Amino acid sequence: MDGLVVRGGFGIVYDNWAGVLQTAQNISGLWPDIGQQEAANLNAPTSASPTPTVTAQNPFAIAAGNNFFPAPDPFGQVGFEYDPNLKDPYAEQWNFGVQKLINSSTTLTVNYVGSSMHRLDVAGTYGGATTPSTINFDQSRALYPYIAPTFYDRSVGSGNYHGLQASLDKRYTNGFSYGVSYTFSKAIDVGGDGFYGVEGGVPQDAYNPARFDRSVSGLDLTHILSVNTLYEIPVGRGKRFSTGHGVLDYIVGGWQINNLFQAHSGIAFTPIIGGDWANTGQAGWTGYEHLNKVGNPGLSHKSAGEWFNTAAFAAPTKGTFGDAGRNSLRGPSYWNLDTSLFRIFPVGERRQFEFRAEAFNVLNHVDLGQPHNDISNIQLFGVIDSVASTARQLQLAAKFIF
Repeated sequence: MDGLVVRGGFGIVYDNWAGVLQTAQNISGLWPDIGQQEAANLNAPTSASPTPTVTAQNPFAIAAGNNFFPAPDPFGQVGFEYDPNLKDPYAEQWNFGVQKLINSSTTLTVNYVGSSMHRLDVAGTYGGATTPSTINFDQSRALYPYIAPTFYDRSVGSGNYHGLQASLDKRYTNGFSYGVSYTFSKAIDVGGDGFYGVEGGVPQDAYNPARFDRSVSGLDLTHILSVNTLYEIPVGRGKRFSTGHGVLDYIVGGWQINNLFQAHSGIAFTPIIGGDWANTGQAGWTGYEHLNKVGNPGLSHKSAGEWFNTAAFAAPTKGTFGDAGRNSLRGPSYWNLDTSLFRIFPVGERRQFEFRAEAFNVLNHVDLGQPHNDISNIQLFGVIDSVASTARQLQLAAKFIF
């Protein structure tokens, strides 16, 4: 069929070395090493400190009553360690789509995109108790009683992504172009949602991560919409609307308006309680413990003062895991409009002066940030006291093109 293209593809993509390098750095400073010394901005002298003043440590010196000799064994230390059989994550990716030529300058594209991810990093405290208990954690309940529980990365996570991507694009013709793209998707995983390891969240059950924590990914955005436009106002010399007077055309012509609109669904998050609530030896500050869901978290009128029904959640019984789903709540949606106004001043045939007025978040719209999700601070639980957007910013610029 004329003007119709069908495409498909499949590939396997392995993670880059960034994760490998981070993992290798995690064990620096652990036994039998004695520590590490770091200094930043040594190449930025000031009037008070014109030269670097940091020197190497004396490994045999005494500091605060402790020497720097390594401990006799590694079993009491807590660090960021990893499975010696850690494997590089990889993803099987595929796509299938069609593209239709609407007219000489406009195309419609629809794609299905999917992937299956394997050997994702799962962090958390490992070596603690294998089951929750009403008894406070001590070493006798550890998986290995002679080893302190420690942060431990393993390549046991998995995930998948399925998305419908559609776009309508008009190439620049007659002073006008636009692009509209929309994605409807869902991402599910067992693994962290953030930068790396414990920084991205940890599972409730360190020994069975998928039990409570296979769910919508924290990176999932159900709806994503992007619209961009470029419009050269057809007024002036050689344009559709000309005054017929060269000087007047020069004054009123040469204007161009550009817009970029972006919007997406809210970011998923988990209702939690801080501390080692299940008494398993997990680090409480990682926020591993989910709350119990005891009601409907939905509200007819959400606000920054209460984004979800806080009465729908309660702390689980001490020594148990919570049943509220990981990433079962959504934060506020986001949208933003940037716009700019350009004015071209021709200077001869090959040179021109360009003036630009640009506005970011031109409507000064406030997008709320994520609500507090830790019931340990009951006063802030469910409250939003941050913003995800920046205030309107205006800038003026000039450019000479020759």
